[in-house]
This record gives sequence, C-alpha cells and structure tokens, in this order.
Amino acid sequence: MTKISLCIIAGNVEHYMPRFLASFKPLVDEIVVVQAIGNQASDSTLYIARAHGCHVAVYHNDPAHDWPHVDDFAAARNLAFSLASHAWVMWADTDDTISPHSIKQLKQALATAHRDTVAIAALYNVPEDGLCVYRERIVRKGHARWIYPIHETLDFSDEEKTHIMRVPAVIEHMPDLKRGRAANDERNARILESIDPATRTTGHTFHLFQSLRALGRIGDAIQIATGLLRSPPPDLGPPEHYELLIALSQLNDSPANRAQMLLQAVGVCPERREAYGELALAEIGLNRPEAMLAWTTAMMALPPPVGYLWNARAKYYGWCGVNLHAMAHRANNQHHKADALELNHFKAHGAKISLLHATRGRPALAAKARLLWFNRADNPDAIEHIFAFDPDDEASNALSLYRHVVPMDGSGASVGAWNAAAQASAGHVLVQLNDDFIPPMHWDTLILEAFAGKIGQPAALHVSDGHRTDDLLCLCIITRARYKQQNHFLHPRFKSFTATTIIPLWPTMTASSLMRATSSSSTITPTSKAVKDGTKLTLSTIPPNAWPKAKPSSPNSPDSIPIK
Repeated sequence: MTKISLCIIAGNVEHYMPRFLASFKPLVDEIVVVQAIGNQASDSTLYIARAHGCHVAVYHNDPAHDWPHVDDFAAARNLAFSLASHAWVMWADTDDTISPHSIKQLKQALATAHRDTVAIAALYNVPEDGLCVYRERIVRKGHARWIYPIHETLDFSDEEKTHIMRVPAVIEHMPDLKRGRAANDERNARILESIDPATRTTGHTFHLFQSLRALGRIGDAIQIATGLLRSPPPDLGPPEHYELLIALSQLNDSPANRAQMLLQAVGVCPERREAYGELALAEIGLNRPEAMLAWTTAMMALPPPVGYLWNARAKYYGWCGVNLHAMAHRANNQHHKADALELNHFKAHGAKISLLHATRGRPALAAKARLLWFNRADNPDAIEHIFAFDPDDEASNALSLYRHVVPMDGSGASVGAWNAAAQASAGHVLVQLNDDFIPPMHWDTLILEAFAGKIGQPAALHVSDGHRTDDLLCLCIITRARYKQQNHFLHPRFKSFTATTIIPLWPTMTASSLMRATSSSSTITPTSKAVKDGTKLTLSTIPPNAWPKAKPSSPNSPDSIPIK
C-alpha cells in the first residue's frame, strides 16, 4: 500500500492545528511538523502536534535575520521533507482544509500512479484572491527540492516535469478573517526586499509589487510594475502582463487613464473578460453609459478560456459578469432587462439564497459588504442580492445600478426595507443583511446544511453570536415556506429589528457553530470556518455622483423573464 508523509511548516498556529489535523489525517500515514517562527516565543502548536502523534522539529533563522517570522520558506520546507519516512511526501499550510471527496481522489491517483510519475498536482482554491490554481502537492521522495526563500516552489528537472499527474482534487485555503493579511504582507515584503535586486526572479518582482500594493506603499508598487512593463523580461508571460495592467489601472484615480491601461490589457489578452468588465466600470466615471453597455455586451460574448490560466477569475464568467451586464443595462435605464438577466441566472443555478440588504447613508460600506458576501459564497451563482433603501436617502443613489427596491410606504424604517426586499426575492432561503455583517467562508453551504433537507418546510435558523446564552435571534434566516406562512419577513408592526418580538422562536433550527459576533456591532464571523479579506482583482470604486437616480422597483417577484 502506498504511504504518504505530510510534511508541513507552522508558525504560532495553535488556533489552526485541531482543524488542520482533523482534515488531513484521514489522507496520510505520517505527519511531520516543523515550527518556523523566527524570534517569537512558541505557543502550543508543537504540543498539539505531539498530542496527535506528529513528529516535530524546529527551523531556526539565519542569525542575520532577527525577524518575528521565518526567513526562508524553502529551507524550512526542505527540513520538513528530509524528516519524511515514506515514499511519497505531501505539503500543505495549516490554514488549509481538504474534503473527504478530494481525499478519495488523491488516494485513487496514488493507487494508479505510473512508476514514472514523480508528483501529483491538485487544485488550490484561494477564495480571497478569486483564484483556483494547480500546485504540485504530493511528490515522490527525492525527486524535487524547494527553492526560493519566499513564494517558494518545488524544483523538478525538465524531464521530471513531464511526469506530473494532475488530479481535480481541491485543497481549500481557509485563513482566519480576524487576523487579517497585514502581517503576512509585511513578512513577504521584508523577505523579498532582502533579496538582491540583481538576483530577484521575475516572479519575486511581481510578488513584491503585490505585497507593496497591499501594504499601501503605492508609489513603490507602481514603480516596480511600470519597470516590469517598460522592459518586460522574457519570462513575463501574457497572464502576468495582463494582471499588472489591470492592477495598475485600479491604482489610477483618473477614469480616462484607467481606461487606457485597460485597453492595453485587452490588447494583451483579448479573449479574456476581466479587462472588459473593468472598462465598463471606468465608463461610469466618464459618464458614458452607452459605452459601459458596449463593453459588457462584448464581455458576455466571450466564452470561458480554453486551457489552464493561473489567474483566471471564474466569477467574470458567472455571477460577476451577469451583475456587470445588468448594471450597464440599469445605467441605460433598462431596469426590466437588468432584473431579468440577474433573475434568470439566479434561477438557472437553483435560486438557493436571497440576501436582503437594508441600508441607509453608507453606500461604500454597503457595496463592500455585498461583494464580500458573494466572494465568500461557496456557490455565488445561486445567490441573489437585493438592496433596499429609502426614497429620501440621496447617498444610497450610489447603489442604484445594483438590483434594488425603494420602499414607498414612507416609514423610513429598516423593517419596511427588509420586507420590501423580501417581496422582490425569489430564493428558497431568505437572509437578513446589514452593511456591517461579515460572513464566514462558504456561509451559503453552512446555512443550507444547517437546514438539513428541510428547505421546503416552514423553518427559521437560530444563529448564535458566540456570546448570548438566551434564545435571542440576532439575524433573521428563514425558508420561503416560513415567509409564505407568516406573510412577511419581519413583522410590519415594528420599525426596527427586535428579534425576540418580530420572529417567533418556533420552529427554529440551531446552528450555534455557524457565526458569532465579535463586537457590539453586527459584525459576524465564523466559529467553525475561517475567512480572509478581499480579492486582489475587485470591482473598482464607483463615484456616487456618477450614478443615475434610483427609481422605485416593483415589489413583486416575477417568474424568469425572457430577454427580447
């Protein structure tokens, strides 16, 4: 029987270790944990590892690098690999998870691997970056070594590269939202800047640009990116060229200059959708709605890319592309067609969950929250989102290109807004949303699993905030059957959300591990799943004064409407 040694490096990650070990143990026969923490004091990571039967060791930085983190990822990983006992060696990060289905796929691949196979590559899903890339994940011992101190990679001979098997198993990157990315970006930039510029690879330079941008060192980031574009090295391929041009466009405050950079990106990869979508958004700042619609129409005509692209954003070929096209129609006062586009796409993908988002006076925060919920969904194509804001809320006109309703009851209250959004919804499950709610990763799957096959029955989901011990419902999540039974989302007698009086507690279903609040605000984070902020390629900021005035929307939810 083929045996696997899982060899990992770990920081002070006692919070990740139980989940990580529970996830990967069914796949492997041995686990080696090498702690690499620079000059930090150790937490209980190695204690937890030993308690689970892992072999442990410690990597020490070069004395010249008195840093609060590892100084050479490749050296630390090579140490871990050297301690493996079995013929096949696997790596992962402690904030990764793997499903039983993917475990089965990898075991089958190993069982059927040809004797010349030197490695098995699996997909690495990184939702916070909107990417799903192939990485060599399991290696025949002795056939590859790690190289580069940061953004390390396995080095194979040219001959061995032809004997790598690709398997569609998926390893999920599931980091903790609360910890943010700043520490990692600072670490990455420190290591990259310590490398002599004369010996930096093109990949190092590309990653340095990304780290500096994330840290807010915009001038330094722009200088590096423009240097790469002015004198492109031979190994700067079209995907990297494309990525740099789009990233630079997002750093430019001028819509006209942004459009010029995006046109260059289209010239590099005319078959890809991302730059067309960004061009459509740039046209808002230029007050050219017809041009916006022209760009999204061209974008929607492009099929998904043929072959593998490491930086392909699948969302532009799904929910995000449809949303952009619908926004362009609304910019041209074609609201009926826009609503039909989104509703047809939603229903074609199962119409699982409707997000009902009442907001007032905070358009930037509201738009950011909307994007966050889509980016963290497991199946965003089966999600619909509906804003609800009052007719006298001039600030929220900035949201009028998104799908929205404007309650006309004159109450100016949040309950009326949520109820108006519910009337316009079509999902099997209705979820209350505020500007400051933060979801766990794969929140949609967690909600659907919590209902445990009772989606068609009247039911409400009791989500814990992690603090309260009473039966207060901090968030309204109900099935459509429950909505029809009570004939409202929240009781119209009330003006604001008071869960104990608005939502009867029967019948509720408990999901105490789904979410919890971390402050006195309505911020929601998971207890059983970890999350991380943002994506690197996001929708550009849209200036509020560039949007058309909102118009009242029909409260009724029609069946799918064919677009003529």
